[in-house]
Amino acid sequence: MSGVRAVIQDVGGLMRAGRAGDNRLELVVPIAVAADANDSLLVAKVAAGLVSYTGFTAGRTLTVDTAANYIAAFPNMDIGDSISCQIGISTAFAGTLVTAAGITLKGKAAVPASGAATLYFTKTSATTMDCLCI
Repeated sequence: MSGVRAVIQDVGGLMRAGRAGDNRLELVVPIAVAADANDSLLVAKVAAGLVSYTGFTAGRTLTVDTAANYIAAFPNMDIGDSISCQIGISTAFAGTLVTAAGITLKGKAAVPASGAATLYFTKTSATTMDCLCI
């Protein structure tokens, strides 16, 4: 599992590495989590692109993985590059985000009950990342 910078062919036929602002297709592999428990948003779940929680009977914590694990899994990320993941909760209970080493939480601190949020993990240095929840 690794992020690979896409090669883009411009209108004139020139090939170049993809960058911010390029439109691209995404492969999303939905992961359904039916457990009624706190959960960890490990690299594999984030890389899938969509995590759906269906079993919460109370508010739960969603702990993101460490920056070191995300950076190791996506070695082609440059500083400023982001990966994203959609989180959905179909029950009437929210998921509160908790960060791990090297991650700074930005934006909202929770995925709303009966709602969704998008998490953007942006590489901010060789060892740190921001997690923006919108």
